[in-house]
This record gives sequence, C-alpha cells and structure tokens, in this order.
Amino acid sequence: MNSTYRKAVLFAVVSFMGLVIFLPASPALASDTLTSKRTEVMNIAHRGASGQAPENTIAAFDRSIAYDADFFELDVQMTKDGKLVLIHDTTVDRTTNGTGAVKDLTFDEIRALDAGSWFDASFAGEKVPTLEEALDRYQDKIGILIELKDPHLYPGIEQKVADALIERNLHQAENIIVQSFNWDVVQSFHDILPAVPTGVLVSSGQTIDGEITNEQLMSFSAYADFVNPNKSLLNQDTVNRIHEHELKTWPYTIKDRKWVERLMEWGVDGIITDYPIFVNTTASANNMKTLVERFEGKELTRDDAQDIKLHLSAISHYEQHDKGEKVVKHLNSLLALLDYQLDHHLLSKRAYDILQGEVHYLLEKW
Repeated sequence: MNSTYRKAVLFAVVSFMGLVIFLPASPALASDTLTSKRTEVMNIAHRGASGQAPENTIAAFDRSIAYDADFFELDVQMTKDGKLVLIHDTTVDRTTNGTGAVKDLTFDEIRALDAGSWFDASFAGEKVPTLEEALDRYQDKIGILIELKDPHLYPGIEQKVADALIERNLHQAENIIVQSFNWDVVQSFHDILPAVPTGVLVSSGQTIDGEITNEQLMSFSAYADFVNPNKSLLNQDTVNRIHEHELKTWPYTIKDRKWVERLMEWGVDGIITDYPIFVNTTASANNMKTLVERFEGKELTRDDAQDIKLHLSAISHYEQHDKGEKVVKHLNSLLALLDYQLDHHLLSKRAYDILQGEVHYLLEKW
C-alpha cells in the first residue's frame, strides 16, 4: 500500500480507536469469540485445511488440527509400484511441479516432486505423503476420512487400504471412515472390514432426476453409515429422509458461511469444508481477525494485515454497541480497502475472496 493511502487509513481508524478508550465495554462479545467453538456438527477439513494450505499435504493436515477440525479428508490413489499416496487428481500436473498419471509413476518419482509451491511459495518443498504416514502421524490426534479416489484405476486398492488399517490396529477405530463415489467399492470395503464406518459420496450424475431416492438410501443402509452428497443435492426433505434411513450426512464442499448456516439449519451431521474456521465460529469482525492472522505472511504482508485488523477493531466495537449504521459504513470502507489491496497485488485472490465473502455476509446481517 502506498504511504499516502496508509496514512489516511491509519488516521481514520486510529482516531476512532482513541474514541473507543472512553466508551464503556460491552459484555456482548464474550460469547462471540473463538473460545466459544460451535459444536452442532462435525467439522471436516477438505483435503486438510485446503483453503489455506496445499491440499493433501502434511501442512494442510497440520492446519486442520490448528483450526480445531474434528476430521480431515484425504484422497488415496496408488503408484505404479503399489504405494498408497495422497493426491486428488489422477495426474500430478495440477498440484505438483511434475507431469503424468499417478498410476504410471513410481513412488520415488512422485516423492521427488514439489507439492506445495503451486499453492504459495512459502510451502515450497512439501511432498506428496503416503496414507501410512498420515495414519501414523494423526491417528491419535484427529479423525481421518479416507476417500478411495478413482478406484477403478487401482484394482485391489480397498484391500491395500484395509491392510494399512489392520497393521495399525485401526480396523475397529471409530475415528476412521472410508468413502468413495464408487459404491461397489464401498460395499467391497465394508465386506472386508465391517467394523470400519463407510460412506457413499453422491454427485449429481448419480441421482435420479437430481434427487437421492428412498430406494438408493435403502440400498446404502445395507453397507454404509454415511451419505455424503454434493451440497447442491440437499434440502430439508432429503436430510430428513437420510436420517429416517438411520444414515448420517456430511455434504461437500463448503467454501462460504452462507452454506454453513443453511446446512446447520437443515440438521446435517457434518460439513466438509476448505475452511474449518467457518464451522467452528460465528460471523463477526472479531472472528475475521483470526482469518486475517492466518493469511498474514503468506497471502498478505504484516503491514497490510494490520490495516485490515484496524478496520475490524472499529467494526467490532460498533457491533458490540449495536450501532448498525456505523457497522455498515465501516464494512463498506473495509471492502474498499480489500479492493485496493487486490488491485495492487497486496492481497492474494484466495484471501480476497474469503474475506470479501465474510464482509458481505456481515453486511446482510446488519
């Protein structure tokens, strides 16, 4: 940010902060901080906390824990020499500096790739992990939702995953769940390890005219514990019918707070999200500061993060005192600041989208 603009921002906000010192504090914010974690639903970090770290890496899984997720989801595929690796696409092209199909590359070839730099230079050197590494590192720390990705490419992968669980005495663990879009493979895995909870993933192309039918739910209930559809396939009636068949539902993939609130109202059992913080906390300027702090140093500089946090301090004060007109005024000012930072390459597009979404959500509240 240029010095003239920053001075203007600091003058306006610091002047406000000086005023705050002389105003009485309100206890209203006490229940609206990060210490009041929401626990209505299970919080599942999609490919780890993939909104703020490169997906399916140790960095993303570690952040799942830091962000208080209950589970993280990962994608399992198999190398040419039979190793179980964690990667979403059937090729390494998008999320590494390599090229080629996962099934055509050896483990050593995939392990040599950089799986972090595509996301941000600060993650350079992240490697593609194995399933066994994830199980060994996290089995006592957080639940793990294992997706068998494109299993038709890897005959016998369900048995190899089962073997990895058995070797670690995880074949009766309640915090390990196995799911897939391939329902036959889910049923096959259930037959191998019936004590491990299983889930069927459902895309729109697998429905009947866009609806998950009762006949499908009855079939699922014979071998699955979860029905995890694309969020767009859910409504109140479908959630109710899933529960009537004694199944649970963890829809995917939620990237904004509006969907979190909607799904909570419908009574889903879990939410698979790139941003676990949305599930754990309510929307407020105070909680937005935590998002900014987690972007700081990677998605924006310390100085630019401080500019945003000064605005949020002002907004938080007016929230506490229920001064809606001033909240809206300062939220619009914050939007202008975010636009400026994005236009001048001071803020990543990823951080901009998520912060802008939070601001618009708060504007609708007020």
